[in-house]
Amino acid sequence: MPFRTVYDRDTHFQRHGAEFGAATEVEYEEMADQFMFGPMNADTRDCIRASRDSYLRMDLVQTDFGVTCVNRLFLRTFYRPTAAKIRNRGGAQAFLASECAR
Repeated sequence: MPFRTVYDRDTHFQRHGAEFGAATEVEYEEMADQFMFGPMNADTRDCIRASRDSYLRMDLVQTDFGVTCVNRLFLRTFYRPTAAKIRNRGGAQAFLASECAR
């Protein structure tokens, strides 16, 4: 299971599922799983957080953003940061860099 628990999956779906047009919790989880564990497209960058506990991916064009446990056994989150949040951090690349530095 990409999310650690069904509760985690359902909670994240309620918060972020509409951002991706996901109709169900399972569809959202499949989208998150494909984004985080599938092949990266040319617009996607990844890193391991400076604290060494999380693996991150971000599509710099679509602004899809996900975080997994560093050993990639489960998802921590999958969402699209707001345009204001990305702008306030200096753009998508700077947003990802700041998240990686945490």
